[in-house]
Amino acid sequence: MCGIAGVWNLNNRLVELNELEKFTDSLRHRGPDGSGYTLYDNETLGLGHRRLSILDLSENGKQPLEYLNNRYSITYNGEIYNFIELKKILLSEGYNFKSESDTEVILAAYDFWGKDCLKKFNGMWAFAIWDNFKKKLFLSRDRFGVKPLHYIYKQNDFFAFASETIAFKYLSNFKREFDTQLLSRSILSFSSIEAFGYTIFKDVTQLLPGHYIEIKKDRNLFRLNGGVRSII
Repeated sequence: MCGIAGVWNLNNRLVELNELEKFTDSLRHRGPDGSGYTLYDNETLGLGHRRLSILDLSENGKQPLEYLNNRYSITYNGEIYNFIELKKILLSEGYNFKSESDTEVILAAYDFWGKDCLKKFNGMWAFAIWDNFKKKLFLSRDRFGVKPLHYIYKQNDFFAFASETIAFKYLSNFKREFDTQLLSRSILSFSSIEAFGYTIFKDVTQLLPGHYIEIKKDRNLFRLNGGVRSII
C-alpha cells in the first residue's frame, strides 16, 4: 500500500513545494518507508508519493519516477502481477530498465501501447502519469477498484488527486465540506453514493473502477478529454 497525490494548477499559479509535501504526507500511514515530491510544467504541477517498499527496495524504486529522459513521470500505488512477462516483451522491443520494479514497466508499456496498456495489466493499481512532451496527465484505476483514487476538477482553476480524501484538507485553495444534499438523497433512497463515483464531500469524486482520465494542456487551455472513460 502506497499513497499518491498530485495537484495541477490550471491557472498557472505555482505549486508551493511545502504545500505539496503536506498534501502528500497526510498519507504517511499508507507509505511509511519513504517519500518523494517533484514539480513539473514550470512548477504548476506537483506529484507526490508515500512509499511502502515491496519490490526493488533500492532508491531506483523511489517515486515520482521518471522514464525515457524524463519524458514520463509517475506516482503509483499497487502491483502489476504480470509485469515480468510484460517486461520481457518490452525488452524485445528495445526498452531498457534501471530497476526491478513494476513501476518502470508501467511507463514503458504506456509509451509503447498508449492507454491500451491498461488492457495488458493484470493487477491492482491507481496511478498518474505525466507526459512532459504532450503536456498531458493520465490517471487510471484498476478494474475492481482495489486501489482508491479521488480527485477534484475545477475548470480553469486546478485539478488535484489523492489516494484518500483526507489529503484535500491540506490544499490551501480548497475547503473540504460535507455535501449534505447528496447525503440526504442517499439516506432517503437507501442507495450508495460511492457506486456512482460520489463521495460525502462537495466536489470530491472518486475515479470509478476500471476507468481513466486524461487532462491535456493545449495552447494554455485545459480539457478533460472525453470525460471519464472505461478501460474496456
